[in-house]
Amino acid sequence: MNEEIGKTVKLIVVWLFLYLATTVIATVLGRVFNNYEILKWTIVLGYMLIAILFFGKRYVELSFGQIERRMVWPVIGMSVLIAASQAFVLHSALSMFGTDFLYQGEDLERRQQLFSGIAGALYCCVMGPIIEEIGFRGIFLDGLLKTRCRPWIAILISAIIFASFHGFGAPFVTAMLFGILVGWLYWRTGSIIPGIIIHIANNSLTAIDISGQPHAILWLILVVSLLLLVYCIWWFGKSVCVQEGEKH
Repeated sequence: MNEEIGKTVKLIVVWLFLYLATTVIATVLGRVFNNYEILKWTIVLGYMLIAILFFGKRYVELSFGQIERRMVWPVIGMSVLIAASQAFVLHSALSMFGTDFLYQGEDLERRQQLFSGIAGALYCCVMGPIIEEIGFRGIFLDGLLKTRCRPWIAILISAIIFASFHGFGAPFVTAMLFGILVGWLYWRTGSIIPGIIIHIANNSLTAIDISGQPHAILWLILVVSLLLLVYCIWWFGKSVCVQEGEKH
């Protein structure tokens, strides 16, 4: 037990150091060259090296865990559906309150700037999600689940820490709900892959703008997406077994 806790703490420290070091180096280079694209490309390359290190050294397992071979493609498909449904639930709900509900002013402008271009897409939609899943699910949540911490408490703690990295207010709430969802999926499957798929698809779908639709259409999107999300979660709960070692 103590050995597992010690290993988890060491991995968290290494991950956090590399994560922050990449951000600092990228920020310095971006300011020195007065070029935002250099900043984004530096982060992308830094994140790629972190992913190669953690997957290559098998600090985090890039595997399908407890998912049976025959269930691999259904799990991938359902992961994409979860990402799409929860994204449209969020988009339609926020569109009814106004598109600036989550990000306003400078935050919204900075977010749009981050997403722009090839480097922005790779940073925000691919490498960012992979690195966050490595840290928050592959290391932190996995470490908690290997202790005597009850699964739902472990999932909630990891989701709160994950959300704190995304700011406070509305972004914190939405990130925490997302963290609970992908944390639960990690517990169900023992695999980081569903979370990576959902995270990548979710971030990619944030570029879709449905704010101009009539409220009747937004309500329809909300209801259909919510029903699909509930069905997908039910499917995972029914079709994918919890790891034997994680049962309490």
